[in-house]
Order: sequence, then structure tokens, then C-alpha cells
Amino acid sequence: MMDLRTTAFDELAAEYDKVFTATALGQAVRAIAWKRFQTAFAARERLLEIGCGTGDDAVHLAQRGHRVLAIDASSQMLRVAALKAERAGCAHRVQFVCMPMDCLGSGLAGEKFDGIYSNFGVINCSQRIDRVAADLARLVPPGAPLALVAMGRYVPWEWAWYLARGAGRKAFRRLNRDGVEWRGIHVSYPSPRMLANALRPHFVTQRASALGFALPPSYAAGWLDHSPRMLAALTRMEHAAQRWTALAAFADHFYLQAMRVGFDE
Repeated sequence: MMDLRTTAFDELAAEYDKVFTATALGQAVRAIAWKRFQTAFAARERLLEIGCGTGDDAVHLAQRGHRVLAIDASSQMLRVAALKAERAGCAHRVQFVCMPMDCLGSGLAGEKFDGIYSNFGVINCSQRIDRVAADLARLVPPGAPLALVAMGRYVPWEWAWYLARGAGRKAFRRLNRDGVEWRGIHVSYPSPRMLANALRPHFVTQRASALGFALPPSYAAGWLDHSPRMLAALTRMEHAAQRWTALAAFADHFYLQAMRVGFDE
């Protein structure tokens, strides 16, 4: 049976960079995420990326000396990612593998990494984050960092955007207990606290910060490509929002960093 998640992202692969990666918003929020990753993985050599998409994060970290094993369920996304790594001259430091995150336990059995990361909502596509956390725990030693960028649950930007357009149901879709269906994929929206709880007892959360509190969601951000001053102002506000952990709960995405705890804790 065809995996609907694979089909959905295969269809997006050709246009993903155009509609997100290369946009003003995409570059602004990714720069913040990269700053967090660089701090989390300083002096960590081998990294695992879950859901690498078109490869920008893997290439960025490989260019800075890390070795990255990057997995994704979409072969078309991986095709784009591999070409990027070749053009960037870091293909020897990145290995791309077609694998859904639900298969981490069996697909990467015996592998060891110094840290794990996932960007821009990949973890939201798992129906059992607790099981993914258990699989990840087997791949890293105690003390290893786990950095996740997840789509948030309470998003004032989204509420305002859709309510102004008379789309009340869409405005509050993330509050649905059972999540939502998107292109045949089940997507859930945990709060930072919910995600932290799902990672226990294997990982203890160290910090959470907003990634899209001042900056709008991608569907509401096309105008920023033509408004550099507003983009700069909102980006400054976004950086300022990093100081307050509580704001992570009210952002389109949030960054959560956790640490692998001892095996017998």
C-alpha cells in the first residue's frame, strides 16, 4: 500500500524551496533555528536529522564540520537534497536515506549518534511521539541533545488571519483533540508542555522558545517578500521573544531542546 505521507511530500518537493525555503519568512525563521542548532550541537560530530526535506539544514550543518545522516520518507525530497549537497561541496559529509520516522527503531538499529534534530514540524506527523522518543533514545548516549522544531497549538497569528476571513473552523483547527488531516496525513499540534511530556522518560527538556510568535505563518507571509522594513521589524521582535519561554506556547512553531537521560534513571 502506498504511504500517503510519502505521496504528499513527493508532490511538494519540486516547489517546496520556492514556496518556503527561498522566501523572506523561510530564511528568517531558519536562521533562528540554525543558531539554536549550532549551540546545541557544538563539538558534536555525528548527527541524525529526522525529516530532512530538501536538505538545507543537513547541508548547513555539514558545511560546519558535522557528519549528518539525514532521513526522509520522500524520495523526491531526498533527490533535491542530494543535489544541494553536491553543489555545496559537502556530499561526503551527508548521507541521505529514504526512511519514515516510524521505522527508526528497526531501520537504524545499531547506529549511534552524538545528537538528533528535526526542523519545521516533522514531529507533528507522528501519531505516537512517545514511541519515536523511545526509538531515538536507543541511538544516542546519555547527555546527547535532541532539538525539535514543532508546529504549535495556540497561534494568535492564525486565529486573527482566518477569523478576519470568516473561516472560524480553520482558525481554531489546531485545538482539535484528534488533530487534523492534511493531504491524507494525520497532523497533531502539541504545546511545548505536551511535547516535553511525550519525550519522557527518555529525554528531559532543557529549554523551549518561540519560532513564529512575531513572524506570521507561511501562508500569511507572502507580503513580507515585498516589505523588507516590516520583515526586519518583525524579525527583531522574534529575536526578542526568545527571552521568554512562555511565548513558545503561542508561536506558529517552537524550538524545544532536550537531553538524553541515563538509561537507568
